[in-house]
Amino acid sequence: MEPANKKSKMTNHSKFHQKNKKKYFQSNKQVLQVGQRGFFATCNINEKGCVRECYNLLNHYADILYGPEQPKETEKKQSAGDTGKGSGSTNDDDDDLDAAAAKCRETLTQRKVRFQNVETGTTNCIFIRTLLDDPVGLGKHIVDDITTTGKSMSRFVLRLVPIEAVCRANMPDIIAAAGPLFDKHFLKEPTSYGIIFNHRYNQQIKRDQIILELADLVNSKNAGNKVDLKQAKKSIIVEVLRGWCLLSVIDNYLESKKYNLVELANPSEKKSNGDAETKAEEKSVEEAKPNDEDAAEESDKDRPTDETDKASAASPAVQNE
Repeated sequence: MEPANKKSKMTNHSKFHQKNKKKYFQSNKQVLQVGQRGFFATCNINEKGCVRECYNLLNHYADILYGPEQPKETEKKQSAGDTGKGSGSTNDDDDDLDAAAAKCRETLTQRKVRFQNVETGTTNCIFIRTLLDDPVGLGKHIVDDITTTGKSMSRFVLRLVPIEAVCRANMPDIIAAAGPLFDKHFLKEPTSYGIIFNHRYNQQIKRDQIILELADLVNSKNAGNKVDLKQAKKSIIVEVLRGWCLLSVIDNYLESKKYNLVELANPSEKKSNGDAETKAEEKSVEEAKPNDEDAAEESDKDRPTDETDKASAASPAVQNE
């Protein structure tokens, strides 16, 4: 039989463990949600370094355009009220401490900041959510400045593409999200356009189907809209990541080297591609068929299928490289 004092120590230890177990908690990670806006970034190594560089880039240029970010008045009042309550209460009550800790965690999770990293569940793919109404405007300013100065201010970020809408990766939701977006870009006056489609960790969305339906939607907005594969004035970006779809319409996307910061900062290192305009878009994605945009930009997890050539033949709206 075990000694009585040993039993008492074991029981006391278990009680202590149960008492303090509730104080451990898991941090709530930000995830993709319908209706978000932000910036889609790719890298080949060091995702943490890529996130850090995205924060530095975006905050630097956002401060120039919109001024430094100011905390909301409600947050200031709430923090002041919490400080006043804490000074008048005692620290001996465990319940009060637990309640204060829970309130602090809730405040941190609900706090809105200008830029916030969001989990994508996809290797080498970063999404930075933003509260800005026009992420495309900020992205254009970044690209123009890098083109002018020749300094990208980054080592790990390859592409930094502004995203105007996030939706579920199914055709009804994609068409519903693209409708208001296309009204803004294609309704007033005719223009030239192209569709750039990439998918990662998702085989449900078929390339030919989404290209045909989006092209029909663009043409329904204005019959004068025409496809231009080489010098499109507007490019429709469709990035499918697992169960999510990122949509955006960007002016002069091809001319801006598809928002590849490395190529923008070092234009002399860009390879000459001739008439086919075959580009080495990213080091992190495998190069495949020279006439297949999907194969040239998707990650090594996804290989192009036989449907790729069918889509290119069926719809002229697809951007071939």
